[in-house]
Amino acid sequence: QMWEEAIALGKELAEQYENEMFDYEQLSELLRKQAQFYENIVKVIRPKPDYFAVGYYGQGFPTFIRNKVFIYRGKEYERREDFEARLLTQFPNAEKMKTTSPPGDDIKTSSGQYIQCFTVKPKLDLPSKFHRPVSEQIVSFYRVNEVQRFEYSRPVRKGEKNPDNEFANMWIERTIYVTAYKLPGILRWFEVKSVFMVEISPLENAIETMQLTNDKINNMVQQHLNDPNLPINPLSMLLNGIVDPAVMGGFANYEKAFFTEKYMHEHPEDHDKIEKLKDLIAWQIPFLAEGIRIHGEKVTEALRPFHERMEACFRQLKDKVEKQYGARAILSSPEQRRGSRPRSMVRSFTMPAASRPLSVASVSSLSSDSTPSRPGSDG
Repeated sequence: QMWEEAIALGKELAEQYENEMFDYEQLSELLRKQAQFYENIVKVIRPKPDYFAVGYYGQGFPTFIRNKVFIYRGKEYERREDFEARLLTQFPNAEKMKTTSPPGDDIKTSSGQYIQCFTVKPKLDLPSKFHRPVSEQIVSFYRVNEVQRFEYSRPVRKGEKNPDNEFANMWIERTIYVTAYKLPGILRWFEVKSVFMVEISPLENAIETMQLTNDKINNMVQQHLNDPNLPINPLSMLLNGIVDPAVMGGFANYEKAFFTEKYMHEHPEDHDKIEKLKDLIAWQIPFLAEGIRIHGEKVTEALRPFHERMEACFRQLKDKVEKQYGARAILSSPEQRRGSRPRSMVRSFTMPAASRPLSVASVSSLSSDSTPSRPGSDG
């Protein structure tokens, strides 16, 4: 299902058939295949394999893997437990480590075998040809393919525990792993050549979480725009989980932790980041509105009361957010919504805030001044 790679090879073959061999019959067959590959990229949902970091520690291992870390690409829909079981059958005498922290010299120099395994997240590295916003279906391939950097995040508490708000002192310790080559390659696993660690502050963590939530809504909206036959249940769960009053968009705790005079007085350097978080909260509303619109069109009569309750919750959430953080809107015409190829509207949903296209516009920004803010202008 790596059609992108097949297309690249097909272009090489096409050059041979057209200009070297003059075999137009083969060329026409190849071009038909390529057309199918392009269609598959846009229309077929591909499974995203997980990636696992595996460390082999102890003198009991062969020298080529001893005290080294490798990144493995799992099989389709393979869980970590199944991958570990498969790994441990190759080393029946090895002991599985319970922690994800790097081991000490006592384990590295011991005569035994210790295996450390945990899931890591691939970091998207888009090819340079994507210099403008493109469909999420095209981008999704590069989220788990042609990747060389991977990260593992671990929550760390600093300072006194706040029973009322756990977000205020929740830091993230993020470890970045860089492999020798991009995955997948000739092998399904490559050695880690460099490791470094960064700390993410509670406010940066909140910004990241809000961005991920917005992207999740956008991606699901686009999938439903591309394929009207998709089941509605995942969309129902996602939207309801965000607009439910008990959750309040997932940001009520951020307001208590960061949008206070006390926090601003203690952390004046965080002013821009707080404005960015407010902007992300405001942008969530038009994305949710589009999701609820699609949900209303596809919902069955049996689920109509559920949808109406969700709409009522959303109206409350919308009023609250627009009053506090301003209104945002995605510009799209009714024809684009009804059309069979809603690509131009879809582009509004595909890119992170830093690359937001100009077709996405801010209607008003009531939170600071009268000047409309361009989305993503703060990076």
